[in-house]
Amino acid sequence: MKKKSLPSQNTPSDLNTPGSRIRAARSEANLSIRELAALSGLTPEAISMIENGIHPPSLKSLRKISTRLNRPIYYLGCFEALPEKTFGERFRKARLFRGLTKDEAANKLGVDPKSILNWETDKVSPAKKHLSKVNQFLIIIDN
Repeated sequence: MKKKSLPSQNTPSDLNTPGSRIRAARSEANLSIRELAALSGLTPEAISMIENGIHPPSLKSLRKISTRLNRPIYYLGCFEALPEKTFGERFRKARLFRGLTKDEAANKLGVDPKSILNWETDKVSPAKKHLSKVNQFLIIIDN
């Protein structure tokens, strides 16, 4: 199974990209790229490519960086900017906002991971028996 990276923009100079937010948070923490790499288990090259917008962070990498920089994953991932026009988009945003993979979200909601994929691509809607949990999942609280 091919792993997907999170979307990124190519303008890391503002705080509207994961790379620019990671760089700013790293600087505020007085950490070098090498220090953050050592703390997060990533390579300095990976951190550099993420910060420069060359390679967007995977959810796994973003989770590690978020923990080490003590910043919410939704902030570093710029997930507040994701669209919310369809149910699938709202669900994906809520999942990423929490830093969950599809498998983790499925486990949390007690559904098959394929259900998550189908919901996020708007192929099907959740069954009635899952609506209560799904509706709670869709509530995003900005701390």
